[in-house]
Amino acid sequence: MIINVKEGQNLTEVFSQSGSSNDPLFIVLPHKAVFRQKVRCTGSNMVVMGNSATIVWNDHNGQTPGFGTADSASLTISGNNVFFTDLKVENDFDYIAGRKSIPAGELKTVMGLQAVAVFTAPEADLVSFDNCTFKSHQDTLFTDCARSLFVNCTIEGCVDFIFGSSYADFHNCTVISNGTGFVTAPSTPEDRENGISFFDCNFTCTEEVGDKSVFLARPWHPGGKPGVNPFAFFSGCRLGRHISPTLWASMMDTLRRMHKPEESRFIIDQDTLSTLK
Repeated sequence: MIINVKEGQNLTEVFSQSGSSNDPLFIVLPHKAVFRQKVRCTGSNMVVMGNSATIVWNDHNGQTPGFGTADSASLTISGNNVFFTDLKVENDFDYIAGRKSIPAGELKTVMGLQAVAVFTAPEADLVSFDNCTFKSHQDTLFTDCARSLFVNCTIEGCVDFIFGSSYADFHNCTVISNGTGFVTAPSTPEDRENGISFFDCNFTCTEEVGDKSVFLARPWHPGGKPGVNPFAFFSGCRLGRHISPTLWASMMDTLRRMHKPEESRFIIDQDTLSTLK
């Protein structure tokens, strides 16, 4: 079955439908259409052909009491066996203005700047993207489903902008830092063999980002809960001038416990290290 979506149509309603494992549902978005909507994808066994369309919204963590980081996502995916191609998803919350409104001494503990573009929810599995773009600043891509795959994608952000517990593979992707910060913050369960892995990816930055001002990974322990052993792996990648030679950073949990990178599973191969500037 094929659904040809019209401009302005409610995508949450469209994405609530499902195909079958033998007969997936094909959803075709109009060419370069912009859907200013907060979208949930609850259907399964579907292929979404983006045709360079954009989904954009501007929620952020803490905008109302009890409104969390995952709630801020422009696109939330909770279905299984879902494939997206040629789609841009953005959270255009004004992060720069938000930072400027906070006293400098409070920035390390502040909540409210997290603004997710895409959230793959824990109940989802086999979520794949090809030639897609995700853009925000802090917490751009929250990959928290069982398994996810990103091929030829572009991910842009500054602080922990690829994060979560998922077994997530990135192949031939472009990872753009648009500010000082941290690329990844995995929260991999200790019983999961792999977490966030990058293969043949290009790590670059926007012009205003300083040299050696970005760390590749720091260990996220959500709520300080036990059973977490963050995993990040980098193979055959190219590192830009913005990546710190230290590579990794520590991260404090909400219980004020500091988690060090040497206690985590952070791995980088020699081919990637050789590109460090």
